[in-house]
This record gives sequence, structure tokens and C-alpha cells, in this order.
Amino acid sequence: MFVKMFNAIYTDRAKLLGDYKAKLEREKLTGLDNERIAKLNEEIEKLIKQERALFLIEEKGYADHNLVKSEHEELVKTLTQLQAERSDWMAEINNRDTRMARTLELGTLLEAQRGNLIEFSDDLYRKLVEKIVVKERTKLIFHLKNGLAFEETYTLKRGHDIF
Repeated sequence: MFVKMFNAIYTDRAKLLGDYKAKLEREKLTGLDNERIAKLNEEIEKLIKQERALFLIEEKGYADHNLVKSEHEELVKTLTQLQAERSDWMAEINNRDTRMARTLELGTLLEAQRGNLIEFSDDLYRKLVEKIVVKERTKLIFHLKNGLAFEETYTLKRGHDIF
């Protein structure tokens, strides 16, 4: 199945990788990403200032400890959510960069290959495939390390698998 999948990629590599690179370029860090991250940073900074002010109010004796405690718990909850959102956003941006680099590596690897595969290559398999998911008895999904996924099927005839 790997040989079949590899040969399909190899045959259509220019269009396939070109389309995928274009998709990744469109997803690349945009002004919208920068604005979103800046807004999250602003909100986080505001909450940190509110937390400091809350502690100062309590320290001066202007507020009840239980009230400050409940307000602080709400601040921490919101702050944690915003930090997680910012972290997820940054991880997505980094993931985009990684997929592009791996796509370029895949292109180089395919160009170095001199034609279709005739037999399984453990080296190529390890360089290309992240994981294989068995969708059905006769369907496998190859997930490549650059983010692409290919579904391959085969038929069963009298107990024998035919690729």
C-alpha cells in the first residue's frame, strides 16, 4: 500500500505539493493573527494589573478578604483561559511553519527519487509517514509528516488481499 501511495504522490508531485504549499501560504501568519495575539496580550496584561490592584486593596484593608479571594479566583480563571488561548494560537502558527518546512523536505525527497518505487523502502517510509489509520478493513489513511493525508483502498478476493 505504501508503494502505491508513494507512486501516486510521485507521479502528481508538482501539482499536489504546489497546491498544498499555496494553501499553507494562505494560512501563514497574517495581520489578523498579529492583531489577535496583541489583543490577547493586552487582555492578559490588564488582568495582571487588576490582580495587583486587588492585592493592594486587600493589603490596605479596604476590602474584605473573602470578597478579594472570590474576585481573585475569577481573575485567575479568566487569565488562565486567555493564556491557554494565546498558547494554542501560537502553537497553530508554529505548526503551519513546520508543515511548510516538511513539505519542502518532501519535495526535495521526491525530486531525488528517480522514478516510481518498485518495492517497499523502509528509509522512505520513515521519512514520509507520520502514521497510518485503518479506516475500514480495505481502507488505510496514510498521514504524512507534512500534514497531508492519503486514503488508499484495496479489494479482497477469496481471502487474498489485492493491492
